Amino acid sequence: MEGFLQDVLASSVALLILLAIMGAIYLIWTQVGLKKKRDYFKELHTELAPGQEVMFAGGIFGTVKSIDGDRVEVKVRSGAVLDVSRYAIQEIGGR
Repeated sequence: MEGFLQDVLASSVALLILLAIMGAIYLIWTQVGLKKKRDYFKELHTELAPGQEVMFAGGIFGTVKSIDGDRVEVKVRSGAVLDVSRYAIQEIGGR
């Protein structure tokens, strides 16, 4: 009986170590992905300028008319001008 308990304990410890390693790999992987995304959007928002074609998070395309701080005027194909947050813009040169 004592040998059985030692085997169960050893396998439990091995499983816990494996789970800890998998958890660490997951945390590192997500942090790297978040850093890449954060850097992409930081660059996107600093390069934003009038005349550029952009795509919003909802998939709407338009052309930047003007930028006033966090507000951006974007002209869409119908001719309407939308006043949106610069953080709603997901891509420059969207098509």
